Amino acid sequence: MSDRLKSEQPIIGVGTLNLSARAIELVNDVLSRNRLSYGPMTESFERQFAAIHGCRFASMTNSGTSALHVALGALKEIHGWEDGDEVIVPAVTFVATPNVVLHNRMTPVLVDVEREFYGIDPNLIESAITERTRAIIPVHVFGQACDMDPVLELAKRHDLKVIEDSCECMFARYKGRSVGSLGDIGCFSTYVAHLLTTGVGGLATTNVAEYAVRIRSLMNHGRDSIYTSIDDDNEKSGDELRMIVERRFSFASVGHSFRATEMEAALGVAQLEDFEDMLVRRRANASRLGRDLAEFDDHLQLPKARPECDHSYMMFPIVLRDRPKAEFLNYLEEHGVETRDMLPLVNQPIYTSLLGTKPGQFPVADWIGASGFYIGCHQDLKQTDLDYVYGLFRAFWRQYQPKSADRSTLVLATHNSEKALAEVVDQLPIGHFDGVVALDSGSTDGTVEILKGHSIPIVETDDVLGTVTERQEHENLVVFPVDGRNDVRDIIRLLLPLERGADMTVASRFLQEGARHDQNRRFRYRSTGNRVFTLVANLAFFGNSTDALTQFRGYRRSFLREVAPSQTGIGAAYEVAIRAMQGNRRVEEIPTVENVPAETRDRWKALWSGIPLSRVLLREWRRKD
Repeated sequence: MSDRLKSEQPIIGVGTLNLSARAIELVNDVLSRNRLSYGPMTESFERQFAAIHGCRFASMTNSGTSALHVALGALKEIHGWEDGDEVIVPAVTFVATPNVVLHNRMTPVLVDVEREFYGIDPNLIESAITERTRAIIPVHVFGQACDMDPVLELAKRHDLKVIEDSCECMFARYKGRSVGSLGDIGCFSTYVAHLLTTGVGGLATTNVAEYAVRIRSLMNHGRDSIYTSIDDDNEKSGDELRMIVERRFSFASVGHSFRATEMEAALGVAQLEDFEDMLVRRRANASRLGRDLAEFDDHLQLPKARPECDHSYMMFPIVLRDRPKAEFLNYLEEHGVETRDMLPLVNQPIYTSLLGTKPGQFPVADWIGASGFYIGCHQDLKQTDLDYVYGLFRAFWRQYQPKSADRSTLVLATHNSEKALAEVVDQLPIGHFDGVVALDSGSTDGTVEILKGHSIPIVETDDVLGTVTERQEHENLVVFPVDGRNDVRDIIRLLLPLERGADMTVASRFLQEGARHDQNRRFRYRSTGNRVFTLVANLAFFGNSTDALTQFRGYRRSFLREVAPSQTGIGAAYEVAIRAMQGNRRVEEIPTVENVPAETRDRWKALWSGIPLSRVLLREWRRKD
């Protein structure tokens, strides 16, 4: 891979952090007040978060694990549970869930999960309940709520408490109700890569005042919760102030130092201002991935939302149906797509040792451990990123798919570009195509040698579109001008819409994410001529094109045969673009970045091209009438 392509390979992270100007403003406001301990910013964050999740109370901690720890600790103290009492947890969850059970000197009891949604299986819970069972911790994984109705019914029947581990599921809803409000206590995480990120942080929510008071105490060294912060002194009566002074250093429990700071709270407040937009983008990205990857349904189990529930898609979980995951995950990681395991407890050494779990005891968790992983679908992924991910999946799984009825050819318009060809030939996505051909005129020995070395046949011609229309048998054609200007990674992005029925695909330099740069990317070209001819064509023929002159395109061969372009080069590209407008054909554009060599002859060539383009425009206008 060339150095430029290496440096530009996207990194598709599982999470994102993109601090807004508002977040920075609020953090600076905190610093300017010289107040980092619990104060108005934390109070605001807690109040807003509780309201969003349908709860009366929220307490901000320094992590989701801490929230779980004090939630279970509060219930244990209030209800008089004993050391060794049991808490049911799912066999697929992050280790923090059973860890807090052990740290509270209780015993975690594992229950397998659903094969379809990965939440704790309600049908298996009752058989795990004993006379020492005190609570259930259903874990809402990957942004999806557990099936809570049967869990809550079981808890009520057996007098058990329910702590919702919602660390991966902020803002999701179960049958119209927010996660975190369904059980006795809900616990959330705002750690890096979560739905809302404050660096470190977590929250515990509840509608029970007694639980909220004890949680607040345990996260603050067990301090008497009559005293929350110095702001409690405001607007208090004399008797109330005297009581606070007497009790403010009174410690009622063996607590912990689990408090967050005003800076973390400031980040949270800022992100709550646009969390709904974040969810919309995440869900749109997940929907797009689901549609694209459904092509490989024989190989992949993709996520879907539980009926009557709203998925928040903290991540995009996938389980391979028919093969181990190591080879595929290595492939994704090598190409810049981060992956993470789905973390079943059954393959964690500490829990196989402590709980004595055995292979086959939790078959769904075993399957998820062997074949499950997740990738990102966060709000900062662009359509180009999603195209890239799909292209990687397609390249890997295509070897196991039946051949498409509409076969495809990659057409290299080399035009004696030996240097440019040498730079990209090893990066061409030939594996995505059923054939590849080079069209050239006056090939040098070097060009011929490179092409023959890669078993690429050569056709001598300067009429690219005419030649592929008449001589190619495959239906889907992608024409890649090999001149050092175009990005080889966009080839696949042009092919995919053709396979979904588009008549033509266009690598547009003038979409929002597209551009024309000089080769060193120091400045951008306005490309006035390109834009003017595109605009005139749109106005004359009721089109919506952004780039009617680019020659980096994909075509359905049947469409080209119908159009029968009479021009060559840029004139043919313009002619076909206008015919597509006239015929109201399905055209899809993708953004691309073109690197333009700053050579005088290119400027003269661009200037003189106005003459044949004007002729094409005039002829098509007359033809229209």
